[in-house]
Order: sequence, then structure tokens, then C-alpha cells
Amino acid sequence: MSLEGKVCVVTGASRGIGRACAEELGSAGARVAVCASRGAPVVPAGVFSQKCDVSSSAEVARFFREVERNLGPPEVVVLNAGVLERGPLEEFTEAQWDRVLGVNLKAAFLCAKAAWPALRRTRGRIVAIGSISGTLGTPHAAAYNASKWGLTGFVKSLAEEGREQGVFCAVVLPGSVDTDMLKKTAFPPQIQPGEVAQVVRFLAADAPFAMTGSAVEVFG
Repeated sequence: MSLEGKVCVVTGASRGIGRACAEELGSAGARVAVCASRGAPVVPAGVFSQKCDVSSSAEVARFFREVERNLGPPEVVVLNAGVLERGPLEEFTEAQWDRVLGVNLKAAFLCAKAAWPALRRTRGRIVAIGSISGTLGTPHAAAYNASKWGLTGFVKSLAEEGREQGVFCAVVLPGSVDTDMLKKTAFPPQIQPGEVAQVVRFLAADAPFAMTGSAVEVFG
């Protein structure tokens, strides 16, 4: 599937992997819409940008309505928005847990649900940004890891729901990507955001439907 003229949405696109994905899809000719929770990302002309707290159902619904009004129905949705809160279990607060699960997992549900009617019409694609942390355990990162394990299960389930309707779903599991989030950990960077974005572009355009439900590891 050529991305030329396709409407592609990227959440959490103000920096890091999200911004790299928006740039990669735009370079392929897509009509890109982006959002971030702290403010509308600064983007090149022609890119639709809006502030959106993706853990809020009202804001997500409004954002996707505006995308469709300004660009048309989404054909590719990249679920990238994510946060990291670290700390030992006995010090980790309920508010921290809720924030991590709200942005990393609940938001994926809200965005997928908002986009699903359009994706069914366009036989579109969902590509989620998970993490290699969704396959293992890490001390002081229980909430983050739990959210990424859950995201993989969510996307694999969506793939089965979308199979007969032609909606492709996959999740990318990057390792240590050179981002601001990684700086909160002790892990050294191994790959660049642009490398993850290239995998996202492949899944958004070139991956055969036989790959729906895939969890694609990308860690150098």
C-alpha cells in the first residue's frame, strides 16, 4: 500500500519515536495528523497538529473528529503516546500507576476505538509502539512493563477482531532507543528513533496482511 495521500495519525508526536514516525510517514507522502498531551506539536506546514490528552475519552473523540474534518478518515493510526514512572513498589503511588496505565494502555484503547469505524471503512492499519519491556521484567518499572505487556495483548486481540474486516494491527517492540525517556533509566541507547520509524513505515505500508497480530522486536 502506497502511503501517498493517505491520512496517518501519530499520537505522542512532540519528540522521540513519535516525531520520527510523523516525519517518516510524511516523507512517504502521507497526510499526517499528530497530537501530544502537553501541547500541539510544532510541525511543518500541511501537518494537522492538536493538543490531546489521550487518556481522556472526550479529548480523544474530539481529536479524531477534527482529523476527519480537516484531512479525512484515518487510514493508519500509530499508537505511540507513552510515559515512564520509575520507583520501588513500596514507594510507587496509585496516582503514578494510574498515569502510566492511563497513557500507555487505556489511551491505546480509546484511540483505537475512536478510529475503528474509519479504519474498517478504509481497511486501514494500526501500529502500536510497545517495548521490549513488554517481554521481560525490570526492577522499579513494574507499571511501565505491565502497560507494555498489556499493549501487546490488546493489539493481538484487535488483530483478530479486524481480520475479517481487513484492519491490520501490529505492535513494535523497541529496545533502548535514544530518547528523553531512556535517560530516566540506566540503559545505554542502542538504536535511534528514526530506525524504529522505518519499521513503523514498513508495517503501515508494505507488510503483508499475513503479519497482522505481529509483535516485531527492534533492538539492534
